[in-house]
Amino acid sequence: MSELRVADKFRTNDLSLQPGGYEVTVVYQSGQRFVYDKIKRPGYYIKSISAKDKGYGPIMEILIDGKTSWKLGVNDTEPWEI
Repeated sequence: MSELRVADKFRTNDLSLQPGGYEVTVVYQSGQRFVYDKIKRPGYYIKSISAKDKGYGPIMEILIDGKTSWKLGVNDTEPWEI
């Protein structure tokens, strides 16, 4: 499983450049993991990245500050409804 920490230069929301917030890890079906820090509203952020097809398959798991907050097949909600 490879993990990529997303750099500030790839952020589109100015709030994600300000200190504070959560660390959100998104795990895709391919095993690729993306780690986003300084996320102020995880649900909104996850919804925005869910709409983009990155070619890694569906989101399988979401961790917030290192703890599983949503997992495909376990939760009956959409991942952004955490």
